[in-house]
Amino acid sequence: MPERRSSRTLRDVSHLFLSQSRPVRDEARRGTACIWLAVADRSMNRAHCAAGLAAAFARQGMRVSLLEVCGSLPTIGYYFGMESAGHLSPALDRAALVSGSWNGTVRYWFSASVSSFRGRVEEEPDRAAPRAIVAAFPYPRGRSAEPFLSALRELSAVLAGGGPPEDGSPDAIIVAGGAEGIGGTGACVAGMREAFPRAAGFFVADHSVRETVAFERIVLPDDLRRSWARRMPPADPWFDDLAAGLLQVVSLRRREAVSLAAKG
Repeated sequence: MPERRSSRTLRDVSHLFLSQSRPVRDEARRGTACIWLAVADRSMNRAHCAAGLAAAFARQGMRVSLLEVCGSLPTIGYYFGMESAGHLSPALDRAALVSGSWNGTVRYWFSASVSSFRGRVEEEPDRAAPRAIVAAFPYPRGRSAEPFLSALRELSAVLAGGGPPEDGSPDAIIVAGGAEGIGGTGACVAGMREAFPRAAGFFVADHSVRETVAFERIVLPDDLRRSWARRMPPADPWFDDLAAGLLQVVSLRRREAVSLAAKG
């Protein structure tokens, strides 16, 4: 991942990403990056991280489709300024699906049940702009993991252009874990790696977590929790750096895929 002080802006990287991804994806997926955020334990604020990442992509001209399977509060609706009746709905009715938009660049949906999204999400209409699909969810344990991840991949494929399910496979996976998730974080990383071996993998945690996992580690800023209570997407530069780094990694991996295909 890039250092925090970088001479290249996220706008530069997103433009580079759009141009470099064209040889690899078909027309429906030009310039589309699919990023999954899997949270391994309740000590991590899933909605806060998801809203911050989505806003970081949007600030620099990307269109964003954000899905959240919200097993606990708060939801992304809280950070995008929804009234209580909206952002608390999944806590009262697991089948409820709530949707909205933010600043004309982020469209979002959230529900406590992944099945509630089927037939009710749609792809981004503006295909000319570079796009980010962000899916945030608590990692399912045991036998429920496989059908859950399969359903989420189908939803991502719809947002990416309505292609086959494999088009919804994540380009990059972020596993977020806290001190309460020791042991469970490793299981989350292993499960995601087994399900999507081609995706780039990153592990996000604060300094207190010493667990060693197979994904590249990214340290959360110590002061990020201070913005948990604010009813707006966090604007810490850490999110901008994370978004830029993800786009760079996805671009490089796609270029490598093109090169290997040409040689083969």
